[in-house]
Amino acid sequence: MNGQVNLDLDTQDNPDGISMGGYVYRAIATNRDELSDSQVVHWYNQRAEDSENRIKELKLDFGGDTLPCSDFKANALYFLIASLSYNLFALMRQLLPEELAHHRAMTLRWRLYAIAAKVVRTGRQLFVKMQEKHRILLERVLIALKEFKPPPI
Repeated sequence: MNGQVNLDLDTQDNPDGISMGGYVYRAIATNRDELSDSQVVHWYNQRAEDSENRIKELKLDFGGDTLPCSDFKANALYFLIASLSYNLFALMRQLLPEELAHHRAMTLRWRLYAIAAKVVRTGRQLFVKMQEKHRILLERVLIALKEFKPPPI
């Protein structure tokens, strides 16, 4: 491919790269032959972004950062429940409208679950009064959840 050079990797001088003429050369080993050089570098630089954000979300939003006790089995069960909660949230997030699909659980709690509303009873009818923008958002979310068809087992 264009721009690729064979370097002598037998030297032990610099474990992070090879220095020649004031430059430090590093190598990216990949079998992704369909990508150009710049695409490989971009892919390499972005490789851990999603996984690090998922771990952060699991720890901060679902209680994965602290364990409840010193018993290994109890902590393992706790972490499995937190992981299951995160996975169910990730599934639900795929069904949300586009403006909510990329938010963390904490943000969605405030935008969906903590909507200010007033329940009013008049005669034999029960009404929920809220701002129009919140009603529209809740309707869109409920429609998306109702239309979800689980994959066959």
